[in-house]
Parts: sequence; C-alpha cells; structure tokens
Amino acid sequence: MNQQAEDAITWMLNEFGQTNQDYQVRLLTLGKLLEEQSDLAIIEAAKRFAAGDVEGQSMTFPPTGPEFVAEARKRQELIDLMAKPRLPAPRYFPGPLAPFQVRQQKRLAENAHLPVLFENITYDQWRKMSAAKEIPVGAKWIATLGIVYGPAPKQQAAAE
Repeated sequence: MNQQAEDAITWMLNEFGQTNQDYQVRLLTLGKLLEEQSDLAIIEAAKRFAAGDVEGQSMTFPPTGPEFVAEARKRQELIDLMAKPRLPAPRYFPGPLAPFQVRQQKRLAENAHLPVLFENITYDQWRKMSAAKEIPVGAKWIATLGIVYGPAPKQQAAAE
C-alpha cells in the first residue's frame, strides 16, 4: 500500500470522529488485509466510506477491516472490468442501397399492382386533397414515396 492509499484511509478514519483505537496498528492491519488490492481500489473504497456511499455502512463508526476489504474488492472488480478491452463500436457498411432506399423499394414492390394517381405529394397536400374529396375512396398515400395509389381495380369495379 503506497502513501496515497494510507493517507486516504487515515482521512476516512478521521471523518468518523475520534476513537480509542491506535490508527498505526489499524493501518498496518488493513495493509496486510489489502495486499491483493490495488492502491486505486483502496483509495476509492476509502472515499466511498468517507462520503457515506457504501450500502449498509454505519454513519457513526468507521468500517471494520472485513467491511473495508469487501468494499475494496468490489472496487477492484470494477477497475478490472473497466480495464478490459471493449468491443469496437458497430460500423455501418453501406450496401448498394441506403436503408431508406430499401424501404422505398419495398413499398414500390408492395403497391406495384395499384394505379398511381399522384406523385410527389406531401402530407399536407394529401390531407387537403382528401378533405376536398379529390381522391377516391380506398386510395392510399405512401409517405416514404410521396405517391398516392388508387384503389385496386376490382375494388373500383365493385364500387361502381
């Protein structure tokens, strides 16, 4: 345990008020118990105890050796996880068509059997034409294309 880790533990112990415990003996004991933990994990554990961020900790008394070691182990696990290599961010590999063009082609194929009534129609134009009854019943507007398709021929014959 380096000097910064010892200072962090001393600072944490001072946050809980004076006790009749010998701090030098306590630091030596914690030093032996924390041999496997990194100094960063020890410092983070001390800061979390001093700030009252450790779940279930006493806000009146300093942590016992096992409580402090358990928190330092948790901090060490987190540090080790953060140090692992990450997967690279997903990359987009463009194909012959952009995703919106794929959707457009799909809509064109779905409605290829229907007659085209109007092209390049915005939503506002579609609403106005529908309200003015300029579009036959059963027609549909495809937003991705801006095309108004008429009703299927058999529907039109049945309507007449």
